[in-house]
Amino acid sequence: MEQELQPNALDRILCVKVGKVIRENLYEMARKYWKVKLEKTSKATHVLAVVNGIVEAVYIPQEWKRSEQSGYEDRCEFTGIEDKNSEYLGKSVKSYYGRSTNPVKYINW
Repeated sequence: MEQELQPNALDRILCVKVGKVIRENLYEMARKYWKVKLEKTSKATHVLAVVNGIVEAVYIPQEWKRSEQSGYEDRCEFTGIEDKNSEYLGKSVKSYYGRSTNPVKYINW
């Protein structure tokens, strides 16, 4: 049975569904081209890369900005540091998404 994510009350978490990816590309898939509001997202303390409802990687964002990539100017991206020892790794976030098809989910906002 999967253990459900229990967020720390002080953490502002942004979950992003990244689909099935090669581990080496997980950071690149998680960090960019998200249709989110920069003002809100820049307050995130953690970004969780989610594959099939399970947290596969956790990043601590250092900076958020609008994308400069052609065709993605209305989207945001971050640079950050991977937290390989995070308590959130391997936890399920399925209940937070429910039936939503939106790849982005805010927790503790």
